Amino acid sequence: MPNHEIQKNLSNSIIVINKPPGHSSHEITTFVKKIAGANRSGHAGTLDPDVSGVLPVALGRATKLLRYIAGKDKTYVGIVKFKRIMGRSEVEALFKKFTGELVQTPPKISAVRKVARKRTVYSLRLIELQGRMALFETRVDAGTYIRTLCEDMGKLCGGARMIELRRIAVGKINEKEAHTMEELIDAMWLLKNRGDDSLLRGMLRAPEEFIDLPKVLIKESAVGSVFSGAQVMIPAIERMETGVRKGDRVALYCGSLFIGIGIAQISAAEAKTTGHGLAVKLERVHKPE
Repeated sequence: MPNHEIQKNLSNSIIVINKPPGHSSHEITTFVKKIAGANRSGHAGTLDPDVSGVLPVALGRATKLLRYIAGKDKTYVGIVKFKRIMGRSEVEALFKKFTGELVQTPPKISAVRKVARKRTVYSLRLIELQGRMALFETRVDAGTYIRTLCEDMGKLCGGARMIELRRIAVGKINEKEAHTMEELIDAMWLLKNRGDDSLLRGMLRAPEEFIDLPKVLIKESAVGSVFSGAQVMIPAIERMETGVRKGDRVALYCGSLFIGIGIAQISAAEAKTTGHGLAVKLERVHKPE
């Protein structure tokens, strides 16, 4: 990939960072922005300063797509410490009580309003138990507080608190795709000082790679109009993925070119039988530079 192409990608990319503990998500995002020389940056899914793991950081125009990248579910591994020694079967029974839909109030250290809200714990699995310490893995709704989850479990078993936490996935973005800050610094050094983009090329990802939405393909003849602000009408549709329903959020493409995000105004079945009208109401257009 030539150098000018790398510079172009730096203004519209996602870098999955392996966030170290001891820094806020905002600090890490600002560091990435400065290191990459981007004009703006943002992150998907805030991690507390003492929590490590997967932190998708958007650069340049990709920041406008962050709301579609964060994913509805997050996966964590952590350690909870109980006030008393419990057997494996007792811990597993406790975990089972906290699997499913729960009502949580954000902790005091959180920046959001302290109001009760419903969240879903899709899985809560005991990995290892040593004394009063339990290593667990959990997959939860976005916005679920694991620290609160541990404290709420403690109310039923005589006391518990979270000792350590790491996020290993954001939606389908896995920790295997994450890069350390040191790796990013090295990659940028190689680019600037040696003209070698090989390391950086493997870190920069197109934002649409992480947008897990049903696709609507539009005709090439309609692309210019859409980029100029026109809505997507039914005659402009090449194909809708099977199963798209009215009201679904969809990703718009023309071939392999990502166009943007919209809300389907008709179903995939209706698209085959209806000849006119509004097909997709645009929510975000992502025009290439």
